[in-house]
Amino acid sequence: MKPSTELRIGRVRGAVPRALLPALVRTRTALAWSQVKVRDDAREQMRFVLEHTRPDADLDAAARAYVERQAWRGELRWHLDLVTDQRVEGLEHLLAARDRGRGVVLSHMHHGQFEGAMASIGRRGVQLHAMGDPRLLTPDAPGWMQQHAKVAQSQGAVPVLSTAGTEAMLGILGDGGVLTIASDVPGRTPMRFLGRELIGSFGAVRLAVATGAQVVAMTSELHDGPLPVVRLHEPLDPVDFPSAQKLLETLLATHEPPIVRWPELYDIPTSHWSLPAATPTAQENDG
Repeated sequence: MKPSTELRIGRVRGAVPRALLPALVRTRTALAWSQVKVRDDAREQMRFVLEHTRPDADLDAAARAYVERQAWRGELRWHLDLVTDQRVEGLEHLLAARDRGRGVVLSHMHHGQFEGAMASIGRRGVQLHAMGDPRLLTPDAPGWMQQHAKVAQSQGAVPVLSTAGTEAMLGILGDGGVLTIASDVPGRTPMRFLGRELIGSFGAVRLAVATGAQVVAMTSELHDGPLPVVRLHEPLDPVDFPSAQKLLETLLATHEPPIVRWPELYDIPTSHWSLPAATPTAQENDG
């Protein structure tokens, strides 16, 4: 089967010398920002993150930074040598949790260059089992999606399809494996995040409580240069929490500050959460 046009173009993009990437990203950012629909969407995405957490933030500046970061995201995924070599801080926390032999739930959000973050951890000798959408591995998936999966698996990560079922995930953790799972995916659990009442997923916490696995949060920061810095936080042990709800709250409180500090790194944040159904008014309740 011939590679799609998008894949062929992507391979050409991957051949662009790294010294030219900043100029290419600046050009792509300027072209994108000139479009009204792009500016409006970027403001919507940044408003979702900042409206209740940093109400005094310059929304236009954040939106422009978000468009630039999306341009970087689109280029870096084709530069395997770069995106899989992000700096990793706190690796010792993940190693300590893994070495306890009870399995590790590596919780991340769609923040930073997260597929490259997984590969960057793999590059340092930690095999991950990466939870993902089945569409990532289909030959007719969009080229960017296929490349996203290629990056995540490039350093030995084992794909685990979300359709595999709970038993497969429990088995990985029961065998002492490290299972990466996004904590900002559609679900049915009410929670408070980014100063909002939202509906999200209880999956990472549920798996940890069921198996006794440690939970390690993986977050991203932006310092010097285009590559995010990956930070692995101290393990959270389910036995140290009076309830699964308290563990969830602590996990969300770990993920939130980097997202609020670097909102431009969050990839389409409005797509990862649902809003609670509106409460009926008294008149509606009365019929």
